[in-house]
Amino acid sequence: MKKELIHFVEWKKVPEEKVEATLADVAGWGVKNIVAHPVWFRDGRERYVEKMAKRLERFNLRATACHALWGAGNDMIQFDETMWKEMIRKHLAFLDELSAINVSTYTIHLGWSQDMDIAQSFDSVRRTVDALLPGAEKNHITLALENSAEPEAMIQILADIVAGYRSKFVGMCFDAGHANCYQNGVERTLEIMRKDIVTCHLHDNYGSFDDHNPPGGGNLDWQRLTALLDSLERLHHAETESGEWDQLSWQKFYSATC
Repeated sequence: MKKELIHFVEWKKVPEEKVEATLADVAGWGVKNIVAHPVWFRDGRERYVEKMAKRLERFNLRATACHALWGAGNDMIQFDETMWKEMIRKHLAFLDELSAINVSTYTIHLGWSQDMDIAQSFDSVRRTVDALLPGAEKNHITLALENSAEPEAMIQILADIVAGYRSKFVGMCFDAGHANCYQNGVERTLEIMRKDIVTCHLHDNYGSFDDHNPPGGGNLDWQRLTALLDSLERLHHAETESGEWDQLSWQKFYSATC
């Protein structure tokens, strides 16, 4: 792979007393860059990202990709005005904190579900991008809107919206596992998103469930996928995103893509 492979660690499963030992282990595997995690945002209780910045430097690691806050109350589509304002406040605060570690992409979920009106949903997406873009620009971080469980027609609408901003700070995160499971396959979804993919989430499955396995735990053609990723003009880096993030998982991702 032409771009750097960044390793995802499930930090919510790592107790604080084991954080530094985990960083030492990851560095020992040959990892140079890890994904910044939403649990690093403590919403004013402490500037935990700054603490992680010092730790990363100590272990000769970087964290140039970040997964945004996600789930109920944090995703882009939000119709309740009070909750929307609170969501925007938190994302902007996190973006400010992430400048301490030179994050360049911030992957964010739409939060769409089948009971939502499509037009209203994308109005909410636009409104959220409009509100977050000044913070992204200030911190030199590109918002990366991710394909999740949306149908292909909605991915096309999303791609058109992103293209309409004509901004280097608005892009897309291509999730290969989601494309394989929820849309019409990796190649078709990637082609729709192609022009504005700035980062990608890599994991494997068999097309029937979002397993988040390392390579070999599904039916993805990793050689073909890597070639497609290498053809993307805006791609900053690639991210592993498996529930298995130990040394063997890292080696599987590295062997499959590098």
